[in-house]
Amino acid sequence: MPRSKQTKHLLAQSLQELLATMPLEKISVNDIVEQAGVGRNTFYYHFEDKYDLVNWYFQSGVTEFLVNRSSYTSWESLLFAMEEYFRENKQFYTRVLQYTGQNCLQEYMFEFFSAIFIQRTRESIPDLPESNLTPVGHFLSGAFLGLLLPWVKGGMKEKLPIDASWIKLLSSGEFAQKLISTSPFA
Repeated sequence: MPRSKQTKHLLAQSLQELLATMPLEKISVNDIVEQAGVGRNTFYYHFEDKYDLVNWYFQSGVTEFLVNRSSYTSWESLLFAMEEYFRENKQFYTRVLQYTGQNCLQEYMFEFFSAIFIQRTRESIPDLPESNLTPVGHFLSGAFLGLLLPWVKGGMKEKLPIDASWIKLLSSGEFAQKLISTSPFA
């Protein structure tokens, strides 16, 4: 693993350790670098702030997890893998998703999943104007997070309350076209 990636993982591990005893809002960059045994300059070389670290951890972790498990083959496998990933990182996500202020992970996840749904819609409806893709992606991302976030914040006690057939239907070209044709923004 390249040294830069090792340092990022070290900082993320330090943040995870701190999250075991305090909420994200109370953790400072100084706390993170002390826990990691590195200097502040090292932190700021890699990240803008602690929220950038949280977002990097999510993006790199979920991408690596899904790619390693080849979970992009179907919506069902993607949702199963997402559930498994969040469960494996339960402490981290239940803690960081409690924070809802500026630069929060929820905002980052919204954009991350919007991009996935935009790409899926683009593949389903190749002739759809680009100006219609963003509202569809935002709608689908909002729907997905509307189910995912309460599940994570609630401690992931039950199965993720999302059926793959819902996502498949919602991301289908037919649904996207219907959504756009009835949208007041179209």
